Amino acid sequence: MRLPIRYNGNYIVEFDQLKVHGREAAGGYGLTFVMRGNRLPCHSQMMLFDITLSIALADPLRPLVTSVPSSTRIIRCHSFSSSEQIDFEMVLSGSQVNSLEEYREENDLKLNLGLRALVTSDDELTSSFDCTDITVPREQWLDALRNAEYRNTLLFEVPLPNASGDLKALFSKAQEFIEIGHYKDAVMQCRHIVEQVEALREDKQASAAANRKAHSSDRKDMSSIERLMSLREQLKNICQLGAHGNEEFTRSQARAVLGMTMALLAEPTVGFVSGQECTEEQY
Repeated sequence: MRLPIRYNGNYIVEFDQLKVHGREAAGGYGLTFVMRGNRLPCHSQMMLFDITLSIALADPLRPLVTSVPSSTRIIRCHSFSSSEQIDFEMVLSGSQVNSLEEYREENDLKLNLGLRALVTSDDELTSSFDCTDITVPREQWLDALRNAEYRNTLLFEVPLPNASGDLKALFSKAQEFIEIGHYKDAVMQCRHIVEQVEALREDKQASAAANRKAHSSDRKDMSSIERLMSLREQLKNICQLGAHGNEEFTRSQARAVLGMTMALLAEPTVGFVSGQECTEEQY
C-alpha cells in the first residue's frame, strides 16, 4: 500500500500501513481505518487539513462511503521527518456490511481507498488526491466485524434470542463457517442448534408427529404451532445433508439455512424460551 498526500507533485506524507479495527456502535457497526506512514521534511511552513478518506469496492469499482473525516484536524510539517498516523472512524449499516460480505465471499477484502487533503504553504492553497487498491486480510477483517458485534445480528438483522451460551456459540460458529467458506459445516451447525432446542423443549416427538400430520389428509386441521413445528422438522431434514452424504451447499444456501434457523427459533412457541416462558406454557 502506498497512499500519499502531495504538494506540487512532491510527497509530503506517505502512508504505507493500514489496520482495520471494529467496535460496538449504536444503530450500526463501528469501524476504524488506521493509516500509518512517514512525514517527509519540509523547508517551508506547510499545513495539511480537511483530510478525508473515501472507500469503494475495488473490482468492480463501487462507492461504499464517500467522505470520512480524519480524527487528525491538522498536520504541521517541519524541517525533519517523522512518523505519522491518522484514524478514520465510521459507522456502517447492516446492509452496507452485508454488501461487503457478499462481495468478499470467503476471501480477503479488496477495497479502493481515496485520500484527499488541503495543503497550505506560503499563502497558497492546493488540494491533493490519490487513490489505491488495498487488501484487508480476511482474519483482520473478521476480527474487526467480531469486535463490532456483527454476529449479534445475523444475515437478516434478526436479533439473537436470549439463548444459552452453548447455543450462541453454535450460531457464532455457523456464521464463522460461512465467512471462511465452509458452507456445509455451517449447515451442520444449524442442525446441532435445532437438536439442542428440541432437547431443551422436550418436544422432539411432537415435532415429528406434526410433520407426519402435515403430509397426511389431516393437514388442513393443523394448528399454527403444529405447522411451525413441522417447518422446524423440515429445516432439520435439510440440515441433515450437512452432516451426512456428499451434498454440497453454496454460500447463499448456507446463509438461507442459517437465516431460517435464526428466524424460526427466535419464535418462542417452537424455538428459544426462557424459564419463565416454559412455566407459562405448562399452565
